[in-house]
Amino acid sequence: MSSFRIILTLAVMATLAGCGFRPLYGGSENAAINSQLGAIRIATIEDRVGQKIHNLLLDRLNPLGRPQSPLYTLSLTAQISKAEIGLKFTEVATRAKLTLSANYFLTDNQSGAILTEGTVRSVNSYNIPDSEFARVAAENDATDRAAREISDEVRTRLSLLFSKQGQ
Repeated sequence: MSSFRIILTLAVMATLAGCGFRPLYGGSENAAINSQLGAIRIATIEDRVGQKIHNLLLDRLNPLGRPQSPLYTLSLTAQISKAEIGLKFTEVATRAKLTLSANYFLTDNQSGAILTEGTVRSVNSYNIPDSEFARVAAENDATDRAAREISDEVRTRLSLLFSKQGQ
């Protein structure tokens, strides 16, 4: 049984090596991607949701601290919308949908050229309880989840951009 597992493991590794698979993050091969991500200055983003996204992006892109002489600048604008989607018979809303959209631009600081731009979106829902405090807490939690998803998606897209440049 153990020899079967060894053969199966070797077969899977050979298949992955043959298809050109390589992990996007981590490992010595991807130090260049992490280095380029670390050279991004994140421009200030307006309002409280923007601050949350900004801080999450700092953690994801600049884990060693802000770059002294950044090569790139990431600009982002965020828009949030809410819609009530669940109704009781009394026409009182019981559920809401929160949509957070962000447009981003990555600019080369030396040439001023826009290297990439795009839009990311996160949709979350939350319950609307009778208590005002519980409603605010549920809405804040949905906003936090959306901000995390936005920052993760932006990091992934930037990593893919730098990965393609390195090939």
